[in-house]
Parts: sequence; C-alpha cells; structure tokens
Amino acid sequence: MGLSDGEWQLVLNIWAKVETDLPGHGQEVLISLFKGHPETLEKFEKFKNLKTEDEMKGSEDLKKHGTTVLTALGGILKKKGQHEAELKPLAQSHATKHKIPVKYLEFISDAIIQVLQSKHSGDFGADAQAAMKKALELFRNDIAAKYKELGFQG
Repeated sequence: MGLSDGEWQLVLNIWAKVETDLPGHGQEVLISLFKGHPETLEKFEKFKNLKTEDEMKGSEDLKKHGTTVLTALGGILKKKGQHEAELKPLAQSHATKHKIPVKYLEFISDAIIQVLQSKHSGDFGADAQAAMKKALELFRNDIAAKYKELGFQG
C-alpha cells in the first residue's frame, strides 16, 4: 500500500502549494467537511454554533483550526509513510480525547481532495489526485491501526 518515490513527489509538489496559504486552505477544507457532513460539527465544541457558510468564513477559530489540521497533515505527508512518531500523539488525542471516528477522517480526506481540485486544478491532475488519495488512505489506515491498539472502535 506504500507509495512510490514518484507518487510521493506528486503529493509533496501539490502540498507545497497548500503551504503557501495554510489558513485559506484549512478554512476551505473544514467548511467543505462541515457542509458535506454536518454531523461532524458535533465533534467541535467551538464550531457547533456556526450554522451558515458565512458564519464559518467569519470564524477566526475555524481558520486557526484549519491551519493546525493542515500543518499536522503536512508534517505527516513529508515523512513519506515513515510517520510513526507524528501519528502516535495524533491518534492518541483523536481516539481518547476527541473521539473522532475513522469515517470522519475519510470525510476530511474527501474535503481535502475537493479543495485541491478547486484551488489547483491545473496542478492537480489524475496522477496527483491518485497519489494524494493513496497517501491519505495510508494515513487513515495507520490511524485506524493505532485506534485499535488504543481500544477505540472509531
């Protein structure tokens, strides 16, 4: 299930574009997640009261959290699958404190792909999309394995 060097390069090339505006990308990813899967909002105490897209766009907390999410994911992607040290605390907090089901990680992965397609269509062709989907699936599978170790059935 690992990625080839070429696939990792495609992932990191598009991620470099994300990093030019982490707050903007992060905000769009979370808005896409919440619009597509409103049930995910229940996991975010700070965001439960945000009912419209305009309210979400106006929330500095949402923008900050989007930046946090994409910064952490970028750190993991840059490890090219050798992400045990980065993944462990993330799995721990998402399993025990936040109780985020693996299904929600699928939802946010889909939101990431949608935002990348929307913002970087010229640089995010079929090969890059396939590589990113594969990298996000690897991440989710590894998180799911950690969840299992922690006894979380998310």
